[in-house]
Amino acid sequence: MRKQGNRQAGSTLIEVLIAVLVLSFGLLGALKLQTAGVKQNADSRYTVMAAAFAQDALDAVGFNTRNDRSSWVSITAASVPAAMTGRPAEWLAALQRDLPGGKAVVGCSATDRKCTVNISWTPPGGSEVTANYEMYD
Repeated sequence: MRKQGNRQAGSTLIEVLIAVLVLSFGLLGALKLQTAGVKQNADSRYTVMAAAFAQDALDAVGFNTRNDRSSWVSITAASVPAAMTGRPAEWLAALQRDLPGGKAVVGCSATDRKCTVNISWTPPGGSEVTANYEMYD
């Protein structure tokens, strides 16, 4: 009968450490993807909110059923809701509350009959974003 030599059974410590290292890189990649997804979700939420605010302002200016068009078109980036009254003040207060660093400029041109709403905001950890919306009267 032949005597067999020492046979290795199981994993060595180095193999286990390499497996843990590979798993760690995979988990770090997944965490990075999760973080980027959360940021993109927040950015798209702010964009949708800005579009809804712009549509609301353009509808109010375009249909002008309350004869407050001059209040709407006087909204500038420096406007303060407390200095205004009525629906435009409520709209601006909501915009500033819902969009971080939210500012708006509403204006209409008599020559080309175009009304424009420019909305800007600064998402957390990002730079200022500006969206422009137009409507022809």
